[in-house]
Amino acid sequence: MFGGQRVNDKAEKDWVTARSLCSLPNVFKELRLRVEEDVKTRNALRPNNSPYQFSVTENGAEFTVLLDAGDVRRSVIFSLAEHAILVRIPEAKTCSM
Repeated sequence: MFGGQRVNDKAEKDWVTARSLCSLPNVFKELRLRVEEDVKTRNALRPNNSPYQFSVTENGAEFTVLLDAGDVRRSVIFSLAEHAILVRIPEAKTCSM
């Protein structure tokens, strides 16, 4: 399954197409879409008048998940690099996937 859809039989037998679906840009796009859905779900679970909110911003080859709780702001930055997807938490070490 990719993107919530079953890869068709032709793609399953066609290694070139299957390999393309697993390219870093495609995986990064899928990651961003799923994170956006997770943020929507999480925000929907907040109690009324919650002092916090999650959001996603996109900037080219990276996107940021932000927690805004008044004076407290935390973020996680996902970046598409040439050979990896990088995950950064500002003021913390960089992780690669």
